[in-house]
Amino acid sequence: MTDRSNQYMQAERGDPLVVPEWYSSRRLQDRFPVPHAEKAFVANKDFVVPPPPAPGSDLLQEHFAIKKTADDIWLLASEPPGKVWPALKRYWESIGGSVAEVDTAEGRMQVSLPMNSLKASEFVGKMQLQPYVSNEQLQLQVRVQQGLKRLSSEVRVTVQGMSLAGPTPQQEGLLTDMRQYMSDQGESLGSYSLVAQNIGGESRVSLVENADQPYLRVDLNYDRAWFALGQALNDSRIPVIDINRSEGVYFVRFVEKEHEKNTSWWSGWFGGEEEEKLSDRFNFRVLLSPADDGVHISSEPTSTGVGRQEQLILLNKILDNMS
Repeated sequence: MTDRSNQYMQAERGDPLVVPEWYSSRRLQDRFPVPHAEKAFVANKDFVVPPPPAPGSDLLQEHFAIKKTADDIWLLASEPPGKVWPALKRYWESIGGSVAEVDTAEGRMQVSLPMNSLKASEFVGKMQLQPYVSNEQLQLQVRVQQGLKRLSSEVRVTVQGMSLAGPTPQQEGLLTDMRQYMSDQGESLGSYSLVAQNIGGESRVSLVENADQPYLRVDLNYDRAWFALGQALNDSRIPVIDINRSEGVYFVRFVEKEHEKNTSWWSGWFGGEEEEKLSDRFNFRVLLSPADDGVHISSEPTSTGVGRQEQLILLNKILDNMS
């Protein structure tokens, strides 16, 4: 079959279409309209379309995983909130808790563990939560949110009376127990909550092919976006040569033909010939910039011979591994 992908570059502008006067009253629409674009990117030579994401790349490698930063901890699930919500209710009920749906639209539920329940009291003891029992009950707040990727969820839990200054061992223990329950009880994810269906939505990270500079738009706060970008570079096996946290920059080396050979995050630090200078080893600056709609992640080439096509491929690699 003939490859027509670059024929548009030789296309000539035709004369405007003239509609007969007797036909002008009819409502006319283009069947295959070409959208108007200001300063749109046009290749000046053969352009190779970036490869599509790997099948299933928008799904998580692990069905359930605990994620933690300096001031946050959550359970990441590769299931939509509409499925995670009823599974969480069954989890709390299985340990003797009672669940009150405080704000389903926001994904908030309140859980009470009464000490007159043998199962609940044993669970509280196992999780070392006795200091937070008040009036013979332990109160917990659970939040279910849309994950970064489509068809994923984030679950957070806080204990009433517990300090909010960073993740605690008790929080990690609770989330670990939830993860184990959901992994063991696969059928708990078989039902879907219509009440909680509005919790989910589109992916919170997307590629914007701006006319001047493509970027990833991430619906997160800056600290979380920095953490997610570092994890994505690690999971993408893109060598990180250096970082500047205060300026929001990762210095990386990304060459499409080479990057598959890298086996870990640290290969960028120790790989290559010793006589190479640092400035010769990275060819991209990956930058985080706060914006009104979240955080923007862009890739800036630092060496010659690297163009927009490589920028898009690098951003797509990061996008595929954001979680």
